Amino acid sequence: MSWYDVFSNFYDGSLERLYLPFREAAAERLALAPGQYVLDAGCGTGQSLDVLSPAVGPSGRVIGVDLSRGMLDAAKRRATTKGFTNVELVQGSLLALDRRMLAPHLPAGRGFDRALSFLVMSALPEWETATRRVWDLLEPGGTMMIVDANTESIGLQGHLVNLTARADIRRRVWSALETLGEDFVLERLQAPYSVGGDIIVARARKPAR
Repeated sequence: MSWYDVFSNFYDGSLERLYLPFREAAAERLALAPGQYVLDAGCGTGQSLDVLSPAVGPSGRVIGVDLSRGMLDAAKRRATTKGFTNVELVQGSLLALDRRMLAPHLPAGRGFDRALSFLVMSALPEWETATRRVWDLLEPGGTMMIVDANTESIGLQGHLVNLTARADIRRRVWSALETLGEDFVLERLQAPYSVGGDIIVARARKPAR
């Protein structure tokens, strides 16, 4: 059993209220619309489903991918309880993410209009690879967004966040996205002390054909 399988048992109780405003901010900046296909890359316990699923409606679809079975089980319970019938969940690593893995969940030849990675990349030493894997699944003109904690000067709380999340919030997790896309934007949002730093919101658009 991985640490995140254990973490899934108290993740929501510890963090849901803390990060909800930032999930709502992410959804607003993604400009979600009915009928869109959205990839929740590293969906965890499914907290972002609350803002993604209603926004794309019954004609859209949200596909969540996570490596942790414990996290996915929690996400499945959330989707069932809240009646999110446009959600599908897939177990897998973002480092191995490709169209073949998601083919059973997408119409033939279909990619994603939007992709969100929320509090994931700081826990991946290979965040550049993960970013490119997600990026490759976007439709031309689609948008990818990375939301994460970040600080340049780490303090005690930052060390505690890193220990708990098995992460490093000093990583510049937007670096690959900045080189891949058009109209790159990086925002720093002030966050509570318990986050250990700022919340960064980075997004870029995939060039149209």
